[in-house]
Amino acid sequence: MFKDTYDLDVTCASDAALQAFLSAMDCSLRFDRTAIEEFGAAIELDEEFAIAHAALGRQLFMQGHSAESATHFKKAMSLANSATSRERDAIQIANGAVRGDPQTIAMARAHVERYPTDVFVLAHLLGPFGLLAFSGITDWSEQNIALLRATKARYRADDWWHLTTEGFFAAEEGRLMEASKICERAWGISENGNCAHSLAHLHFEACVLDEGRDFIREWVAEYGDHSNMRHHLLWHLAMIDLESGLEMSDVFETYDLEFYPATNGPSPLEMLCDNASFLWRCHLAGVEIPVGVCDELNQYADSHFGFCGFAFADAHKTMASALQPSTEKHDTLVAHLSEFATSANTDVAEFITQYSGALGAFAKGEYARAVGILEPFLSSSILIGGSNPQRRIIEETFVEACVRAADYDKADAVLRRRNRKNSMFDQNQHGRISRLKG
Repeated sequence: MFKDTYDLDVTCASDAALQAFLSAMDCSLRFDRTAIEEFGAAIELDEEFAIAHAALGRQLFMQGHSAESATHFKKAMSLANSATSRERDAIQIANGAVRGDPQTIAMARAHVERYPTDVFVLAHLLGPFGLLAFSGITDWSEQNIALLRATKARYRADDWWHLTTEGFFAAEEGRLMEASKICERAWGISENGNCAHSLAHLHFEACVLDEGRDFIREWVAEYGDHSNMRHHLLWHLAMIDLESGLEMSDVFETYDLEFYPATNGPSPLEMLCDNASFLWRCHLAGVEIPVGVCDELNQYADSHFGFCGFAFADAHKTMASALQPSTEKHDTLVAHLSEFATSANTDVAEFITQYSGALGAFAKGEYARAVGILEPFLSSSILIGGSNPQRRIIEETFVEACVRAADYDKADAVLRRRNRKNSMFDQNQHGRISRLKG
């Protein structure tokens, strides 16, 4: 029996297959490459490597290759009886995750209690795009932090993945000094895309804009041509530029250069969400979005997320459809989301329905109606998952709708409530509101 770096048994035919699998696991956690080729290499060395088939199935699924993913999960399930009980459970959890099985989170939590160093399963649970984040609950971030604390002692002090994940959530929670130490330590151990993202996220949350801009530019120059995180880190750079007061029309030039949906690298979810939120922020700032850009993004959304029920994707699909000059597509999407919400009967589905309605009202220039729709649901944005910067667009849409509806006190109240005292964006908005109020 072979063992991984944390002494967990791994069922495979050779040490070469094991080493290829461990290298692929490390690659998948770094976020620089998809790890599809790497897991494929492990399977070439052992075609009956059950857990490797499951891991490859997961990576294929995240990159939008559903049919190939299903093939490898079917193979993994057929081979599971020859693996250890830990591997069998991990395969079942990974398979349940891609199928949307509601029992998967409970299974994964029980598994982590028994095998806290099974990073394959723990990584399913954690992060802004993890199972907990996308579960439609309000305390998913707190649960991430609790799991990180519960497992910390079982990981080596130099385990960069556990460190950078811990640092990310410390930044999310506002523990910025602590986050800085942790993220810098992780980056010092391994300069990979995942660690770079945690640092970029920290810089934005701490409003250290010059440091954040310099870090991303230096990272892009050194690593950007070889990392799938290029797209998302450049999205962070665009957010820094917006935060620092740069004209959004100038920031928009980044889209043609870097964000086009034809660009290779990021997963479909990252491509849709980064692009849709970027363009919607441009729209909020009064930048006219070319019709062709809107059409292409909507075609991309339809090809990868032509269904309702994945709340984070739905939130961004509705931004994309609301940008189109014709309201037909957006109105149709709102109707489908409403039908889904009725059948699903969940808080997150209801939030998405109301949010999509508010965006439609905003796009039509019905700003007071947008305010009325969105106001009761502002605190529900946590339900969709994602990071603080990704969810703030919901508040920023509300603020802009309030300003355009001359409902200045409500806009000011939201900015004060989120209490980003060091944010130049928020300060500029406060100043703008004060001037308009006279």
